[in-house]
Amino acid sequence: MSKYCSHCGAELIPNARFCTTCGKSIEQVGEQKSEERKVEQNAERKPVVRKEPKVSKRGIPLAIILSIVTCGIYTIYWQIKLTDEMNTLLNKPNATSGLMAFIYTIITCGIYFLYWLYKMGDNVDALKGKSGDTGILYLVLGLLCLGIIPMALAQDAINDKADGLY
Repeated sequence: MSKYCSHCGAELIPNARFCTTCGKSIEQVGEQKSEERKVEQNAERKPVVRKEPKVSKRGIPLAIILSIVTCGIYTIYWQIKLTDEMNTLLNKPNATSGLMAFIYTIITCGIYFLYWLYKMGDNVDALKGKSGDTGILYLVLGLLCLGIIPMALAQDAINDKADGLY
């Protein structure tokens, strides 16, 4: 009869004191017939369902017009959505959320927004799979009070990703 690790399921070497796969001691290992082990392994497996990240494509001209017409209120919503969607696309579940980024922007009287623009540029580079200085470009545009341009460029990158271009 073969021995199998009760922790990871790997077959054990005869007279081994530890599992060579997971490192658990043999005292924690039970004996099982190979057929029983296969049935147990199949019962434990669950189908993996992968969902595509949910992102919203936005029309950039409309977003800019809404930002101007609403005196910047739509820009707040847009910043929150850009941050959350970028975090989703880059699989960064523990990154700063869009709402927190907005709150930090208010608390720091807009200084965090410049940092946010820099990080958004880095995230756009990561989304496109390249390394570059997009973050510095976005920061310079923010310093020149043209922060809506990097937001539009980031939205373009998200729209392209949603279309499957990269």
